[in-house]
Amino acid sequence: MENQGIDPVEAYRQAVNPFRTEVIEARGWPALFPGASGAYVTDSDGRRYLDMIAQNGGATLGHRHPRVVEALTKVITSGGPFIVPLGLPTASGPLAVRLCDIAGGRLERVYFCTGGSEAVENAMKFAMAATGRRDFVAFGQGFHGFTPGPLPLAGHDYWRLPLAGSSWAPQGHHAVPFGDTAALEAVLKAQDVAAVFVEPVQGLGGARPWEPQALREVARLCAEHGALLIADEILTGIGRTGAWFAFQEAGIEPDLVTTSKGLSGGMVPVAALLMTERVHRSVYASPSRAYIHNSTFEGHLLGMVAGLTVLDVIEQEGVLENVRRVGALLRSRIEDVVAEGIGVRGVRGRGLLLAVDIEGISAPNAPDGADACVDLLLERGVILESAAHAQTWLRLTPPLTFSEESVEVFVQALRDSATKLAALR
Repeated sequence: MENQGIDPVEAYRQAVNPFRTEVIEARGWPALFPGASGAYVTDSDGRRYLDMIAQNGGATLGHRHPRVVEALTKVITSGGPFIVPLGLPTASGPLAVRLCDIAGGRLERVYFCTGGSEAVENAMKFAMAATGRRDFVAFGQGFHGFTPGPLPLAGHDYWRLPLAGSSWAPQGHHAVPFGDTAALEAVLKAQDVAAVFVEPVQGLGGARPWEPQALREVARLCAEHGALLIADEILTGIGRTGAWFAFQEAGIEPDLVTTSKGLSGGMVPVAALLMTERVHRSVYASPSRAYIHNSTFEGHLLGMVAGLTVLDVIEQEGVLENVRRVGALLRSRIEDVVAEGIGVRGVRGRGLLLAVDIEGISAPNAPDGADACVDLLLERGVILESAAHAQTWLRLTPPLTFSEESVEVFVQALRDSATKLAALR
């Protein structure tokens, strides 16, 4: 890639975020990864790493999946427009129909946008239009985006520090403890809540899953009190837990569903907001309001083709079955390490969204166990990160095409890292 002689690291330091560069250098992490294929990335020195982050779960099929690359290349060279402001985007309808088909239930309409936070912002607007209410509820340690709408609902004060301190939260945003349906009921009784956000499996909360019965109780309470239920599946949607959507495993029918990472193939920004006909009609009520809510990049061709191709690959190559099979194997092999008593305390999650609990270090001035384990794993050729809202947990979001061989590579690196950590306790 031509950069006209500009050093990419120094340019990033100068014009993007010098502090991120500083952290990377201080931790000894590779700054650049010029190579990527499948479940592996390669740094500037030619060293290959097993990528257990996979673009925060966005590289659904692994890096540079050949079928997605081929489909996008074909579109780029086709000669057609990428954005059609007055006509109809050619691929939006087909992708929307397929998403509604795999989601099932009452989800009959789709609005497309370009990222998870944008999808959540749009969900909030549609929920307010449909209910005439302004309040929202989310659960502790959850996360729904960095933009001003969902930011007050984030399950950690850290993200709100730039906005008048950690206590910043507009009126009408309510947090209840994870899994506490009694606390949810109390808020729903006392407030005019437009919608309740729920992640069927929390990502930044350390792959913490809802029990199906508790999630069904959340749905029941929302219906009883006139609040909409929004399933935030930015991370879990499109196969990560072994089903198309994680809410399906609990047998509930949300009013709105947000999804993004899984559609992108790890290559193109795209997100989708699925909703019921009733919610959709609250905004698009007539031909005179056909353009009342839209965006320049809504339904852009590259995003739609990426999404359609990802769905094709998942359906045609048995990816959901792979998630269930390899996810179960990965969990079982981590449980073997837990049983060895070397400081790996537990594993939780569903499918290929898992988290591993690491025992802390008592030595003075030492990093926490999970944080130290990130560096030790990197030394052993494995990339991952700790869960931001549950920092004793390592969060695993490998590609959905993850192999049994890669499971063994990760488990051996985890065992070696935990053994080295044990010597510091």
